Amino acid sequence: MNVLMIGGTGVLSTAVTNEALKQGIHVVMINRGHRKELIPDGMELIKSDKNDFNRICSLLGERKFDAVIDFLCYNDKETTESFNFYSHYTKQYFFISSCAVYNTELATVCNENSPKVRSMWGYSVNKWASEELLMKLAANSNCNYTVIRPCVTYDDTRIPYGISPQYGYHWTLVARILSGKPIIRWNGGINRCNMMRVEDFAVGVIGLIGKDEAYNEAFNVCGDETPSFNEVLDVLSELTGKKVKTIDITSDFYAKELPSRAGEILGGRSIDRFNSNDKIKAVVPLFRHTISLRKGIEMTYNAYRDNHYQFGIDWEFEGDTDRIILKWCKKNRINTDGLNLHFIDYLGDADSSDKRKYIFALHRGRWDVWVMMFGFRVVKKVKRILLGK
Repeated sequence: MNVLMIGGTGVLSTAVTNEALKQGIHVVMINRGHRKELIPDGMELIKSDKNDFNRICSLLGERKFDAVIDFLCYNDKETTESFNFYSHYTKQYFFISSCAVYNTELATVCNENSPKVRSMWGYSVNKWASEELLMKLAANSNCNYTVIRPCVTYDDTRIPYGISPQYGYHWTLVARILSGKPIIRWNGGINRCNMMRVEDFAVGVIGLIGKDEAYNEAFNVCGDETPSFNEVLDVLSELTGKKVKTIDITSDFYAKELPSRAGEILGGRSIDRFNSNDKIKAVVPLFRHTISLRKGIEMTYNAYRDNHYQFGIDWEFEGDTDRIILKWCKKNRINTDGLNLHFIDYLGDADSSDKRKYIFALHRGRWDVWVMMFGFRVVKKVKRILLGK
């Protein structure tokens, strides 16, 4: 069996690639090759930008694959271009969608046929639109589609807490806990959703390759567990040996202060999301939830400690978090003494650029601070010039 992966070094794609290799599948990966450390041994790399179809065509030649799995489609244009191109190389094309496509206002356990879509989160809307488009494209093709809908997945770079730093920077959450800084909660941390380590997720995806039952079908590939975000914090408390301080704010306030993530907050993280995985279990008997939340987060925690805290601290997230807490506490007359809401060099390696990122985020929207910081840099540069340095 041979599979063509588009991408291959992300959270989901890395796990799927590793599981394919583990099962003896020949993997060909189209990847720019910028993150060589994440490209596993034992696979064939085609080094290319995913949009350079002329180059990819010349390198693939007349080859055929049992499946093509594209992890890099996020809108209609990308879906159309990808399917129209790769459908000539396979009879099964995998599209990575999301359980976010369901209309969660109905407050029910969602199976693959549940009503779509809640319009307040652009990510959800775009994924469902691409699914509908894919059905039309496949209807006029000799290629079958298989839609994968994960819920919340996590790996060695991600802690499954609702609003988090960039992947690879999730030690930021742990560092806040260790330093006595509070973590933001919304709705009291009670919202629940399916959570699953990517190692388990990958078994489900690979198990669908070549299955007639998977052709022109969608599958929720998600976990059995539906923990609350409080339970995630409880695990972090156990691992760090520290009581987690929390600040409870409203979802509306949080969304207003983080407008780029407003849809995610209001349409995803601040509502319960329960999804059935009965369909994938019926088609792929090997698919099971084997890694518990406690064990899975411990794996992530240890991976950060064993890998120099990976990419370090997300200083923009850190500054935004302190800013939002300070603003909320001021509005509600909450005493912030002892909350340590200031710059802390957690890992002892922060430079001036890191401090600027934190300060800009801490004072986001305050033009006087931006002008002051810019003026300081100009004065510093002029001084160096005058001193001949």
